[in-house]
Amino acid sequence: MKDAEGVLKEECAVVANTMLKLLNTGKITLKEYLERCAYWAIENLDDIYFKSLPSKPIKVFEYEQLSNYKRQKLTQEFFVDNPGIFRYYEEREKIILENFTSLLRLRTYKKHIPENDIESHEKLDKKIMDFRIKVGGYED
Repeated sequence: MKDAEGVLKEECAVVANTMLKLLNTGKITLKEYLERCAYWAIENLDDIYFKSLPSKPIKVFEYEQLSNYKRQKLTQEFFVDNPGIFRYYEEREKIILENFTSLLRLRTYKKHIPENDIESHEKLDKKIMDFRIKVGGYED
């Protein structure tokens, strides 16, 4: 049995393939295709959400308390013995990248919505502002 995310991915693939067929056969222009994609994204705006950063494990706090000098003296063995440190930073960077990518996609969608569609622009503006406020917290 498929989970909800799997079903959603299949539905998205069907819609995407249908729209690509329309574009490839010349039934719609690239401009129309991009506009339809933007509207499709607005219909599914709840699926675009800001992901929270992972919680810092205690070992990461301890590592961050070390002076730069002591950090430079650590051997690879330290990180082998404490794999959670590397995993934390890897997951953190992945989520930061996903959030920035989502923000850029939202801005791109906005460019492809006609200016006279105020309601759609307002929905996107609200979502973009939410992302911008939360992304601003990464400067720690």
